[in-house]
Amino acid sequence: MAPRAERIEGRFGALQLDRHGPADAALSVVLVHGAGGYGRMFAPLAQRLAVAGHEVLAPDLPGYGLSPAPWSQVDYAVWKRSLLALIEAEHVQRARPFVLLGASIGGYLAYLVAAESPWVRGLVATTLADPRDPAVQAALVRQPWMRRLLPALRPVSRLTRGLRVPVRWFTHMDRMSRDPVLSALVCRDPLGGGNRVPLGLLASLFDTPPAVEPEQFTRCPVLMVHPACDAWTPVQISDRFFERLAAPRQRVLLEACGHFPIEPPGLDQLRDALLPFLHRIAQSPTTQTTD
Repeated sequence: MAPRAERIEGRFGALQLDRHGPADAALSVVLVHGAGGYGRMFAPLAQRLAVAGHEVLAPDLPGYGLSPAPWSQVDYAVWKRSLLALIEAEHVQRARPFVLLGASIGGYLAYLVAAESPWVRGLVATTLADPRDPAVQAALVRQPWMRRLLPALRPVSRLTRGLRVPVRWFTHMDRMSRDPVLSALVCRDPLGGGNRVPLGLLASLFDTPPAVEPEQFTRCPVLMVHPACDAWTPVQISDRFFERLAAPRQRVLLEACGHFPIEPPGLDQLRDALLPFLHRIAQSPTTQTTD
């Protein structure tokens, strides 16, 4: 079944959104993409979740997919506020719990949102790499000399204003998948990995702190479904953040999967971990209230 495409006007601009599954589902799953993707890239996973009875929202964050935005709104903190506003507006229309599922750097972004939204009752991430961590910066940024420039990116981005650079120049977009054909396709996609982004987005990625550090995070359970063969953000650097979490947590390694998990048997392992996690949240007494 094709997704229902919507365009939502909000205080942080317009968001293009794919909506899958039943509108009266017990909970809604919000899919959060990273720097090489957009909402519709999640369509196969979204359809699996919809068939299982869950509503799924897959937005294109500002500056990606079909959500064009001025340079000042293509920023990690603005992405966070856009998602918070989307969840709030959805909850006003129909009160229900939300589960965030973040992929790539969308995993840390989903954590930022979960730390602030009272309606988020579950967090799922393929990676939980904290971009403030030097070990994560070493994995994300292509060249050592680029890492040395990170402290200067924010002031430079204010001076350059609309200067946009291909995101693949800065990070290892070629490690998106174990399949070189798929990685090349993502790198060429002008809506995703082939996109040009303002320096402000790159700067904000590395200096946006959470409202709550992981040692104090108890809002909701966390499921990390990490690709076991991720050559871009190895599981060891996600573990550095994951192991600090105070909330109930579960870690599943997806066998034979690269950064963008599409390979069996890991893809089936993702489903087998995710569906029971969503079912537990939907059935939890704490999700039956509207706070």
